Amino acid sequence: MLSRVKTYTTRILDPLTKLLCSAGIEPNHLTFFGLLTGLLAASLIAFSRPLLGSVVILLSGFMDMLDGALARNCGKVSAAGGFLDSVFDRYVDVAIFTALGLYTGRWLLSILAMSGALLVSYTRARAEHVIERCDVGIAERSERLLIVVAGLVSGYVWQAIAVVAVLAHMTAIHRVIYTLRVCEG
Repeated sequence: MLSRVKTYTTRILDPLTKLLCSAGIEPNHLTFFGLLTGLLAASLIAFSRPLLGSVVILLSGFMDMLDGALARNCGKVSAAGGFLDSVFDRYVDVAIFTALGLYTGRWLLSILAMSGALLVSYTRARAEHVIERCDVGIAERSERLLIVVAGLVSGYVWQAIAVVAVLAHMTAIHRVIYTLRVCEG
């Protein structure tokens, strides 16, 4: 859902990306920084620092948004960069849901949320081998991370994990159904 505002956010970030581009910052630098901040966020959550962890999740998410905007605005979009970004995002997702399992002790719920998050990404990647685009669904990565942050800030952490688990699997199933319908055309 939030991915639909990508053109708008790219325009908003235009002055910052031009500054970064002129400073020689590459999109992959930001992708790597996003990975590091995501892993730091997971560590903070695992060691019972949920509020600080939630702030660092937002920083990691901002880096994830900024690397793509930098690539688009500076003419540095590449298949390798997109691949690296996607792989690093999965590492961060796994780290955050593992940390949430440690923090809450609700391992089954965390595993369900993590598997749903991974399946959202996987169904899109596989679908886009047979159809042009498959970005349907209500719980893409940005939405999932915002739900986690809301849970960490409000203290309703396991409930947020449960919401992510349900919405992520709904999104993955939606993508399967959508892809099959487009293929049957």
